[in-house]
Amino acid sequence: MGGSRDQGLLVRVPASSANLGSAFDTAALALDLYLEVRCLWVPEGGVELQYRGPDPEQVPLGRENLIRRGMVEVAGEDSGGVRLLVQSEIPIGVGLGSSAAALVAGVLIGAELEGGVRSKKALLEVAARLEGHPDNAAAALLGGFVVAAQTSSEVLTRRTELPPELRFVVATPAVALPTSASRAVLPASYDRQDVIWNLQRAALLTATFFSDPLRLSPELFSDRLHQVHRAPLVPGISDCLDVRHPDLLGVFLSGAGSSVVGVVRGSEAEVGDLFQEAFAGAGISASTRVASGDNLGARVSPIDTPA
Repeated sequence: MGGSRDQGLLVRVPASSANLGSAFDTAALALDLYLEVRCLWVPEGGVELQYRGPDPEQVPLGRENLIRRGMVEVAGEDSGGVRLLVQSEIPIGVGLGSSAAALVAGVLIGAELEGGVRSKKALLEVAARLEGHPDNAAAALLGGFVVAAQTSSEVLTRRTELPPELRFVVATPAVALPTSASRAVLPASYDRQDVIWNLQRAALLTATFFSDPLRLSPELFSDRLHQVHRAPLVPGISDCLDVRHPDLLGVFLSGAGSSVVGVVRGSEAEVGDLFQEAFAGAGISASTRVASGDNLGARVSPIDTPA
């Protein structure tokens, strides 16, 4: 749109699930839960933000808001008057990339305010820097299954499409797990054999996503670096990670938690019930939802502004 003030913008960004067990801090995939932001230009200066969605008490509406932070990082404070109407399906603090989606939405809006001259690669680097790591931001921006690496000067990515036959059963316990707490339990160093274990499986996992994702298997998601330390923080997660079913191709802690995701090819309701039973056995209630992969990533489209 190039920053025209004749029309507003609709920015739509998918949720994301990172780490995928063995691929700790290196890979993520996009899911069809969305953050939508309607951006309207207003004659008076400043930024007005309204939010509708899960966990509104956790969403600041001022300068700390992540959408606003991303926008200002690209376009600067003096970007004119903007009204941001936010509608979200992504729960906060449960490992589904809510912060990455917000930052990606913000940098895309900032790029339009700036004139639409920055590439996706440049915007990804801004979002990844604000997020602190590139995996969720890359999946939210690009869609599909993405592997990402941060160098000293850029974010390197490769992506592939997620087939429609794959579905993702997301089990979310009624206990949030802040990323800061989930990071704090990780050790400062690892045993070499554990690192090799993860490298072998992460390489096979990535190769399978790129070649024949319908041949995924639970062993490829097996992890010794982070899930073993994080799972005890929420009763029931360890039992979920041990769930097996003929149609369950893999199960992993989503991001830093607390959601658990099962990759399935059928039997979504049965797998969801197994996850809920695992949490219930630990005295924790949980909700489940079935998602598909999103292969489009973030998108921006013009909308008519109210008269």
